[in-house]
Amino acid sequence: MKIDEKTINMILKFNDDKLWQTLQYAASKSGTDALKNMKRPADMSKIRSALSSVTNDDITRAMEILNGRNK
Repeated sequence: MKIDEKTINMILKFNDDKLWQTLQYAASKSGTDALKNMKRPADMSKIRSALSSVTNDDITRAMEILNGRNK
């Protein structure tokens, strides 16, 4: 799945449970277990706010970091 601003906007339409599941799935596919055992926050508004301000440049940089870490 290609992650870009369009994809982020699509997942922001998910309800909180589906959004959290999607974030956990994406984290697991990137090779990190950071969210695996983390309980879903009761208030997802900060996560939604952070995601809504992500740019394609931010996504590209995040992917570079993850790819470098997974080598």
